[in-house]
Amino acid sequence: MARAWDVNGLARNPRFRDAAGRIVLTRWREMISYRDGTLVGDDIEELHAMRVSSRRLRAAMDAFADVFPTKSFRRYLREVKRITDTLGDARDLDVAIEHLTLLLPEVEGVDRPGIEGLIDRYEQQRRAEDARIRALFDRLERERFAERLETWVHKHTGVDVATLAPTPPAGA
Repeated sequence: MARAWDVNGLARNPRFRDAAGRIVLTRWREMISYRDGTLVGDDIEELHAMRVSSRRLRAAMDAFADVFPTKSFRRYLREVKRITDTLGDARDLDVAIEHLTLLLPEVEGVDRPGIEGLIDRYEQQRRAEDARIRALFDRLERERFAERLETWVHKHTGVDVATLAPTPPAGA
């Protein structure tokens, strides 16, 4: 599993709003750092890392909900949940395909065509999920979601993502 990014500038006794901004923005940048690898689709671990990061982001948003206006918070959280759910559908298929493929050498006779057929069906569904993921990220890009989220967090916490400069852990 992908290691969580350290949160830059998180003081020993931070103000709640400052901590909210730093943590939410770091988790956002952590999650989105896996976008390109997820879209390429060569390594299922990229998607897995992105999904795990999206769950971290959701947890951070939930923990700091009181910092943000309720109406706008719900809109942003709903979009992050949509990302998590879309990635989760693809991840479930990745896991099923991987397990069935590993099981296949042990399957004999009459059961083998059924397992092979199931793998084929899951692979077709997974390709459809790739299209859903691409469409989701294309829409987010068209709507400038990243810029709007980062600006919204800055407005309500005073934390600027450029100044925060979240980066992956060394060796990641």
